[in-house]
Amino acid sequence: MLILEFKYDSDKDIENFIYGTRAVNISSPTKLQQKYIDKNGTNYEVEQVRKFIKSHISETNLNIEKSVKIVEENWKKVEKEFIPRAEKLFGITYPSSTVCAYLTTNERCSYNIGKGFFFVNPLTGSNSTIMHELFHFYTWEAFHDDLIRTRIDKLRYNDIKESLTELLNIEFTDLMDDGYDHGYPQHSEMRQKIRKLWLETKDLRKVIFNII
Repeated sequence: MLILEFKYDSDKDIENFIYGTRAVNISSPTKLQQKYIDKNGTNYEVEQVRKFIKSHISETNLNIEKSVKIVEENWKKVEKEFIPRAEKLFGITYPSSTVCAYLTTNERCSYNIGKGFFFVNPLTGSNSTIMHELFHFYTWEAFHDDLIRTRIDKLRYNDIKESLTELLNIEFTDLMDDGYDHGYPQHSEMRQKIRKLWLETKDLRKVIFNII
C-alpha cells in the first residue's frame, strides 16, 4: 500500500511559495503571497522569501514539528480506507511505495509527480488536500499516457485532472475534513459532466474519454 512520508523542509517551502506565484489555475495571490508582496514587491529572490517565511513562522507561533505530527496522525486515521478505495476507482496499484508530503506555510499547494512529492498546509483541511493531490498522482499513472495519445494539450489535461477531483465529493466525503472539494470556478461545467457520467457508469475510463 502507498505510504506517505511527512516532512518539513525550508527549501521546499520556499520552492512551493515561488512556484505558487505561477499557478495555472488561479492567478490571484494567496493571503501569504499578498503579505509578501505588500512588504517586498514581486521580486521572489530565494533568500528574501526564506527570511519572510521564517518571520511568518515566528509571528504566527507555528510549531513546525508539532504540525508535521498532527497532519501525519490525521492522515493515519483515513489512509487504510482511502488508498484501497482510490486504487479500486482508478484501477491501478500505485507503482511507488512512498510519496512525500511536505508541509508548507503557503495556502497554495503544488506537487511534482516525477519526484514523488506534494505540499500540504497544516492550517487548512489537510486530509482533503492530501486526497486532492493524490488524485492527481493516480490520474497521471492511470490515464496520462492514454490521454496524451489523443493529442490533447497540457492545459486540457490540466482541466481534466482538476475536474476529476469532483469524484471526491461522491466517493470520499466520509474521509474528508470538510466533506467537499470545491475545485476551480472555470472547471464547474466539466465537474458536473464528470459527476453525471460517473453516477451513470461508475467506469472512470468511460468518464474520462467521454469528456475529452
